[in-house]
Amino acid sequence: EAVARQFGATHFLTSADGVRGILPDGSDHAFECVGRTELIRQAIDLLDRHGQAILLGVPAASAEASFLVSSMYLDKSILGCRYGSSRPQRDIALYADLYREGRLLLDELVTEAYPVEDFAKAADDAHHGRVARGVLVF
Repeated sequence: EAVARQFGATHFLTSADGVRGILPDGSDHAFECVGRTELIRQAIDLLDRHGQAILLGVPAASAEASFLVSSMYLDKSILGCRYGSSRPQRDIALYADLYREGRLLLDELVTEAYPVEDFAKAADDAHHGRVARGVLVF
């Protein structure tokens, strides 16, 4: 939670039920980051009019998701996102500038550095949520 607050998070909910308490009309953006199809539907349902559901998680290639078609008539949109939808030729220089200016907090994202020989421990720590972001050092 402390790392999330450092990056601007203001609320922490264990389910979607609390979202309407904070945003009665729904959210402008909902990010599905896990790759579970039932959460795609939930992200769409949590949107306000003109909201965007951004799909970051990667479900199985054969997975299908469903939603109420009528919800799209509220000008909602669904956006697939791969690798942050970045355009490396343009964005890498921008990211470097933002980092140098202190506006892109990369160092603060890394909570643990592991020698490459400790790959198994790094993977286990990530899997069990013991690190926000681990980095392998070669």
